[in-house]
Amino acid sequence: MQVKLLDFQTSTRDDAFIIHMFGLNEEGKSFSIEIPDFKPSFYCRVPDWYTKIHKNDFLTHVKTSIGPYMADGIVDCALVHRKKMDGFDGQRDHKFICFKFKGLPCFHRVKNLWYHEITSSKPSKFNKKQGFAWVLKEKGYLFKNHYIQLYESFIPPLLRYFHIKNLSPSGWVQLNNYTETEEPVTTCDYEFIVSAKDVDPLPTKETIVPYKICSFDIEASSSHGDFPLPVKDYKKLAQNIVEQCEHSDTTHIKELLFNCIQSAFGFTQMEYIDIVYPKKQLSESQLATLFDRWIQQPLKNYVPTESVQLHSIVQEDSDDENPHSGPTSEYNQESTVLDMMRDVDFDKESKINELQKSLNHMFPKLEGDKITFIGSTFVNYGINKPYLNHCIVLGGCSPIENTEIECYDTEEKVLLAWKDLIQRENPDILIGYNTFGFDCKFMFHRAVENNCIDEFLQLSRTKNLAGKYENGEWSIEESTIFLASGEYNLSYFKMQGRLQIDLYTMFRRDYQLESYKLDNVSAYFIGDKVTKLEHKEDVNETYVYSKNLQGLEPMNYVVFEEVSHSSDYYKNGKKFQAMRVYKEYFVVEGIINPNLKKQVKWCLAKDDVDHHEIFRLAKGSDDDRAIIARYCIQDCNLVHHLFQKIDLLPELGEMANICSVPIEFIVMRGQGIKLASLLAKQCREQGILMPVVQKSDNEEGYEGAIVLDPKCGFYFETPVIVTDFNSLYPSVICADNMSHDSLVSVKVYDLEHNLIQEYGMKQNGVYIYDNLPEYTYVDIQSDTFRYVRKTPKAAAVKQVSGYQVCRFAQFPDDKKAIIPSVLEKLLKARKDTRKMIETEPDPFMKKILNKRQNAFKVAANSVYGQCGASTSMFYNKYVASSCTAGGRNMLLFAKEVVENVYKNRECETIYGKVIATSEYIYGDTDSVFFRFNLIQDGKQLLGKDALGISMELGKEAGDLVTAMLKPPHKLAFEKAILPFALFSKKRYIGDYYEDDTEHCYRKSMGIVLKRRDNSPFLKDGYGGVIDILMKDQDVSKAVSFVKTTMVKLVEGQISLEKLCITKSLRSGYKKPESIAHKVLADRIGKRDPGNKPKPGDRVKFAFIEVPKEKGVKQLQGNKVETPEFIREQKCTIDYKHYITNQLMKPLQQVFGLVLEHLPGFDKQKYEADLDKFRELDKEAFEKKETLVRNKEIKRLIFDEFI
Repeated sequence: MQVKLLDFQTSTRDDAFIIHMFGLNEEGKSFSIEIPDFKPSFYCRVPDWYTKIHKNDFLTHVKTSIGPYMADGIVDCALVHRKKMDGFDGQRDHKFICFKFKGLPCFHRVKNLWYHEITSSKPSKFNKKQGFAWVLKEKGYLFKNHYIQLYESFIPPLLRYFHIKNLSPSGWVQLNNYTETEEPVTTCDYEFIVSAKDVDPLPTKETIVPYKICSFDIEASSSHGDFPLPVKDYKKLAQNIVEQCEHSDTTHIKELLFNCIQSAFGFTQMEYIDIVYPKKQLSESQLATLFDRWIQQPLKNYVPTESVQLHSIVQEDSDDENPHSGPTSEYNQESTVLDMMRDVDFDKESKINELQKSLNHMFPKLEGDKITFIGSTFVNYGINKPYLNHCIVLGGCSPIENTEIECYDTEEKVLLAWKDLIQRENPDILIGYNTFGFDCKFMFHRAVENNCIDEFLQLSRTKNLAGKYENGEWSIEESTIFLASGEYNLSYFKMQGRLQIDLYTMFRRDYQLESYKLDNVSAYFIGDKVTKLEHKEDVNETYVYSKNLQGLEPMNYVVFEEVSHSSDYYKNGKKFQAMRVYKEYFVVEGIINPNLKKQVKWCLAKDDVDHHEIFRLAKGSDDDRAIIARYCIQDCNLVHHLFQKIDLLPELGEMANICSVPIEFIVMRGQGIKLASLLAKQCREQGILMPVVQKSDNEEGYEGAIVLDPKCGFYFETPVIVTDFNSLYPSVICADNMSHDSLVSVKVYDLEHNLIQEYGMKQNGVYIYDNLPEYTYVDIQSDTFRYVRKTPKAAAVKQVSGYQVCRFAQFPDDKKAIIPSVLEKLLKARKDTRKMIETEPDPFMKKILNKRQNAFKVAANSVYGQCGASTSMFYNKYVASSCTAGGRNMLLFAKEVVENVYKNRECETIYGKVIATSEYIYGDTDSVFFRFNLIQDGKQLLGKDALGISMELGKEAGDLVTAMLKPPHKLAFEKAILPFALFSKKRYIGDYYEDDTEHCYRKSMGIVLKRRDNSPFLKDGYGGVIDILMKDQDVSKAVSFVKTTMVKLVEGQISLEKLCITKSLRSGYKKPESIAHKVLADRIGKRDPGNKPKPGDRVKFAFIEVPKEKGVKQLQGNKVETPEFIREQKCTIDYKHYITNQLMKPLQQVFGLVLEHLPGFDKQKYEADLDKFRELDKEAFEKKETLVRNKEIKRLIFDEFI
């Protein structure tokens, strides 16, 4: 029996460890495979003189330590010989004890003997709360005067099983002997019990299976028209009351409050008070009684209730102060609601918080917003069109073509109908957009509110498996992942046997986009360049030609994006319907003329329905609800298109295969576990064991990748050649055999060259494994750093503290230590896979192979990264710092060789003889930039005349350097750039030539055109200047362009959209009040709690004018607002800010390179200003020079507009 694996779960039954595997066969039939006999294990290193007697003695001690009940869980204890990964020792074997356990309870109990609990005085990255923390005993477990170290207990037993059997968690397996279960416990087509030994891999089988994939999306009502909340409290009413009091005479505050409460419960009507919807209706007299109690009790009697704590279940921000803390003074706590509302010392937010707590405590619980639609569409993998469109509706709904509609009169029935749909259709994979951030959590809490949670959660392929139920409460599955853009809390259903993927999280992880809203993402990915337009005036249609129409279907809407430095949308983003779609073109109604002088791209546009319109239509007729149902189905199918467009399933499957982890680990967890699994498997194959290391929390650092000092300037006529080291840092590790198990010693020196620390195995003062005759050795020197805080609250600053010398053993016969051997294997596999792509005829298989080669590349780079990550399970800063030092040495070596070899050198080229002199321009991470000053027949070659020869010499120089280096180093010609503008480190732009001298493309790095958090206005202004300087080389024309741009700005000719900036919101700021978009996000949360931006969201804003108060400095956060708010409140744009803070600063850097050519430049005055600073040291002088140049540019270009 052959099965392609998809999902895995582990459990404990009668204290025994059970593996559950789920998969499909070629026909798409589902399988449940239970493995009941695999034994979790780990190792501990014991002295090499240990015998079976010593081992048994230690086993007895361990059993005594854990107690007789747990002791029965140790099923085997064997003395074995293995190599160790930590430190070079001549590759000798050591003695280890391998413990095997019946199940995880005993596994963890024994493992904990190597840990101890310490008091933690302050939170850290590993211990978020004050109190206690479990840490690894520094020297190991002490037994009879000898320390015993722990190995490989961090490897989950499931992954250990994959490693032992060489199984691919996303590949095919053969079941050799199996038994069908007598009483099925899953809904799978087949259900087997198999011994661990009877599952074998099928590594060469690539057959695609027809996964059933479900995309789902919910819509919800809103009682007040704001963002839907599944559980509601009285915060909205508290805000209403405070707002009402601000607009009313508060002389008779008691009467005013009573009228507010009466209005909220529907007995009267007031302008600023919204209706509340209590679960239990009150009579007018009952309300009056509760009101009297409410205003009489002291505030201290009111404590936060469950509803207060649940208020933020949809949108959370861990940075916020506790919003329910309220005032703390004794007077305030003794006062009543009436006292508080009269007291001018109570600020607005404190009043809202105290009212919220007191109202929640005194008045009935409120109804939350309800789920009104659940859309689900189902496709078979590899087929574009869904085989079922399905929508469940609360209330009636008119029929929709090609869609199955189910209507119910209660929300409970809606929820349970979706559960039944999932069990009936039995999908293998569930996908959605922000489902882990919104939909799952909302559905969960609505099921709790409807008292059907235990039934609703029956979503797994395992019967009677609902979820976590502890202390009388259900909880949803949760995990946290850490991405570059922030920390993300994921909430999802327990669905054994089904894979769940949230595309929102995947896009946040893998792509840098301006916005991650579904309509923006779909427009970015589902679209392509317009190659041609044909106008059919007789039928009033336009044929739009494009090479890629994937994801576009008849009757979809599109917009046309005109791409320049920023993007404009044709006819202000008007949507055009694709009436018909063919293989090479689609047809839109009307004659359209987007500007084809720019790059024009068609983009899929959602047929969007405003959320307020959704709330209104949901309460309307059956026809109204059909509009939303159609919209819901559209979004579900859009997610399918995105899933297929980026080939996400093959990508996840290939990475899971390489790292030997389930696909779920790739989706739900970070880098650490997958790289630890990859390395652990390779270690096992070589008989090496990985030690358990305590995660580091110190403030030491090491130098990262080098950036050589740039020679800034405009290179208009001399081609700049870029040579690139292939896989530089993995190659450095391989070339010098850098690894944990080849590290002989580390000597650390201070800045005065005093030896202050040593690491390595010594005996009688001599390193035991240094200078062994069969080995050679390499020393790598690198700077050491320490993060120093000038004051306890100051930011840590990295300072050089000395240097270290790491010594690595070079193994005989070109053998490699574990890290380089893993990297060589990955790099070779990538190379082999890329060769396979060239000859593969099947387009679908080509995609899979491309994802595979990319996964090898990502894994190789990640292995190096994890060596230097303090949270990594194989963290070793000496290996990481030596690798970056080796990379720096390679760049410097290439620079020296090329500059010395090509020094007035006569070179034979296909263009004839030339005299070449090379000059280094810049070096960045793994690339070195040169230019060749070329003389031919006594004449200097410039521009295109020099381009071809420079490219040829670049290739020759790369080969020359490569020949002088140890393999696998290779320096290769990458591109020529002409013209080229270099502004500073990691900031440049130019026209790139790669294959020939006729075709180029423009590319930039680090400048404002590349940054997502710059306004389109700045990109247009900056890009226009760059275009003029690079194309026309006319400084006066560039200055005129800037001044014209500023005139348009101050005259209000620049649209609000062009002035908007987006910035990513992080989860932690040391000074949040100084971060403008953080302040704005908090302000949004106060006026519209459900729409408060979460960490990781991108906040869009523009700068506005605010009234100036004498002696009060306006913070940036008070000067920014959302475009929606600006339009609604008719705010005035702060044009001066856009000139001084947006446009001027980056353009000063550009014009600083051509200052001497600016109209009106006074060279004599400029030199006189610089003379004041000539006696300063080089670094200080350069800073002053920059200030003087910027001041001059400001005077010549910008002052008249400020």
